[in-house]
Amino acid sequence: MTRLLLREVLADLKAAGATWVQFDEPKLVLDLDFHQLKAFTDAYLQMEESLSGLKVIVETYFADVPAGAYKTITSLKGISAIEFDLVRGEKTLELINSLGFPSSKYLFAGVVDGRNIWANDLTTSLKTLKALKCKVGKGIHIS
Repeated sequence: MTRLLLREVLADLKAAGATWVQFDEPKLVLDLDFHQLKAFTDAYLQMEESLSGLKVIVETYFADVPAGAYKTITSLKGISAIEFDLVRGEKTLELINSLGFPSSKYLFAGVVDGRNIWANDLTTSLKTLKALKCKVGKGIHIS
């Protein structure tokens, strides 16, 4: 999707009354180099004006987010919320614990295995959520 088209879509969404938009960013679970992370940052900075007035959630899934990507995504000012897969992303949970999570952002916590939702370990999910409760300033949402 070109930047112009994306700006048009975002304008249409705002005009229709949207308050939240979600961007799925599965590539963030890869071991990206400095230039790739900078390109990601630059893309969101270029969209900043178009995103004004919207709450933005960026979602990763099905794997750990490496430390570089974690630092990049949590530092972006235009992002209101981040969703991490904390079932398959055990190291991501360690990053939240060791590096912290921005108090200005919402954390959408993936604590149910998306590949097998019917076999979820509720005790483990609850334990993860309780551990995160003291780490997250703005709020935690379960997904």
